[in-house]
Amino acid sequence: NNIDDEKYPAKTLVYFINSAKEQGLRAHEVAAHDEFQRRLVELYEIYDAQCQREGVVDFAELLLRSYELLCRNQALREHYQQRFSHILVDEFQDTNDLQYKWLQVLAGKRSAVFAVGDDDQSIYAFRGANVGNMSAFERDFSVKHLIKLEQNYRSHGNILDAANHLIENNSNRLGKNLR
Repeated sequence: NNIDDEKYPAKTLVYFINSAKEQGLRAHEVAAHDEFQRRLVELYEIYDAQCQREGVVDFAELLLRSYELLCRNQALREHYQQRFSHILVDEFQDTNDLQYKWLQVLAGKRSAVFAVGDDDQSIYAFRGANVGNMSAFERDFSVKHLIKLEQNYRSHGNILDAANHLIENNSNRLGKNLR
């Protein structure tokens, strides 16, 4: 397919494709604003077609296919919404957009969802994590009870003071005061 390995290194392609899938986007849904982006989208399409021919999937593809299946198949979606009436999500700060959409579809209107996370500990942005999902969760799931775990049993006061001083600079944080 005449891929210029220097202009489009494998690492760049993997990042681009995974990023698109982690946002829940197929190649035809990705906006391409210039020739470089258009070529990346084209390579995403080629990659997807090759995976289809060989019957293989990557991890992001598993999540994307599951999401698409739940969206398309009402009977299956309702079955799992009824089966999982209570859902717990740990490390919620590290969820990506697709995982959040997946949770919304799986939970439906009736499931009780409990999420545990710390917006000041979001470290996986390189995996598509969107710490903004925490604020969206409060809004989208009409959170009635928010419990802040602020008491720390491992660190001394001077360490917690330094941590509080650093994390108060995090933009759009939900806020807490470690003690």
